[in-house]
Amino acid sequence: MFNTNDYWEEEFIEYNDKNLNSIYFDNCTFVKCDFSKSIFSSCKFTECVFINCDLSLSTLKNCVFNDVIFKNSKLIGISWSNCEEPYEVKFESCNISQNSFHLMDLRQMKFINTLIKDCGFEECNLEKALFDNCDLELTAFINNNLKKANFETSKNYLIDPKQNDLSKAQFSLPEALSFLSLLPIQIK
Repeated sequence: MFNTNDYWEEEFIEYNDKNLNSIYFDNCTFVKCDFSKSIFSSCKFTECVFINCDLSLSTLKNCVFNDVIFKNSKLIGISWSNCEEPYEVKFESCNISQNSFHLMDLRQMKFINTLIKDCGFEECNLEKALFDNCDLELTAFINNNLKKANFETSKNYLIDPKQNDLSKAQFSLPEALSFLSLLPIQIK
C-alpha cells in the first residue's frame, strides 16, 4: 500500500500493511491502522501520531521513533529494544501489555492513562519518566535508573529499591506501601 519510501505530512486511514521496509514518515498521522503482526524494518517515524491503531505482536528492526505519540492504541507483545536512537515516544490511553524495554534510554518518557501490564524494563534510563495514572500490574523493573521518575498517580507497581535507583522518585500512598512487601518482615 505504501508506494514510495518517503512520506511527509500525510494521513493514513485504515491501512493494514504487514511489511514496511526502509520507509521514512515525517509528521504523518495514522488513524485506525491495523499493523498487528507486521514487520517494520529500518523505518523512521519523526513527529508522527498513531490514533486508534493496533500494532500488537509487531516486530521492530532498526527503526527510529522520534517525537512519536500513540493515542488510544493497542501495542501488545512488542520488543522495543531493537529500535535505534533517538527513541522518544509518548503513550496516551494505550495498552502496552507484555512489552519489553531493554537497555534503552527512556529519559522523560511519558506514559499517560496506559495499561502497562506484565512488561519488562531492564537496565533502562527512566530518569524523570512520568507514569501518570497507569496500571503496572506484574511489570518488572530490573537495574533501572528511576531517578526523579513520577509514579504518584499509578498503581500496582512492585519496584525493588535494591535493584533500581529510586533517588528522588515520587510515589504516593497507599500504593507506596508495596515497598514493604519486598522486606523480610511481617506486618500485622
